Amino acid sequence: ISKFGAIRYKLAQQAIRMYAVESAIYRAGDDIYRKEQELLASGLGTNEALLGAAREFAVECAILKVEGSEVLDYVTDEGVQIYGGYGFSSDYPMDRNYRDSRINRIFEGTNEINRMLAVDMILKKGLKGEIDLMGPAQAVQQELMSIPSMGESDDSAFASEKKAIANMKKAVLMVAGTAVQKYMNSLAKEQEVLMNIADMAIKTYTAESVMLRVEKEIAAKGEEALAQQLDMARVYLSDAIDLVEKAGREAIASMTEGDEQRLMSMGLKRFTKPDLFNVKDARRRVAAKLIEANEYCY
Repeated sequence: ISKFGAIRYKLAQQAIRMYAVESAIYRAGDDIYRKEQELLASGLGTNEALLGAAREFAVECAILKVEGSEVLDYVTDEGVQIYGGYGFSSDYPMDRNYRDSRINRIFEGTNEINRMLAVDMILKKGLKGEIDLMGPAQAVQQELMSIPSMGESDDSAFASEKKAIANMKKAVLMVAGTAVQKYMNSLAKEQEVLMNIADMAIKTYTAESVMLRVEKEIAAKGEEALAQQLDMARVYLSDAIDLVEKAGREAIASMTEGDEQRLMSMGLKRFTKPDLFNVKDARRRVAAKLIEANEYCY
């Protein structure tokens, strides 16, 4: 049945989401390791360095717990769908996988808690002055009041993808900045908005991670050797932009009205306007390599 387009779509999306979250895990793991080495070099003991490094990237860990468990659920669910009725039979592997995958969205902190925790930790770092949140958020708000600049065309490698990711970050800052201004100390009670912001941040972080990985590997091996990986990165980015737009739209509708809502909606459209990309053919190329290898080969 792998010759059917609908099945190839499922196989490709499984591989794309796995590759993307794997990229984010490698990125966070490397960041934690580098911070650990930095703390060890400063004279801290091993335990203190490990704890300090993990604390520094606790937001990323919360993001990965959510994204990783939901990718597992997605891949497993689509596996059952591909098997059809046989997917529920213990004679086939998806039966056990389907039952085992579900718990991951619950233990080690439910995904809802980790979503809100990730946003809460970012906001607390901003309030403590550890990171500058309001400066970039205010810059984005000022940008909304100005006429979009066409600027000079950028023909460098992955310029379009980098611009899209930068705009996704602006969308997150715009929504998060508005939430802080609107709710202040009562923001913790607005859990739906917090989860909207978390979803925007999760997809932005993962999309950036997969592009960074592909860019680095292409620099080492050449674009031809990484053709399908580049397809996966671009498809994931296209999907992520749509999800950021949806979450942002829900948050804006929840927080604003009138002229402010219209202005923010225009800004969101500006920041989540992707270049057209033939995702169908890209997914088919990704699936074709999977089918030929008869295993996950990325």
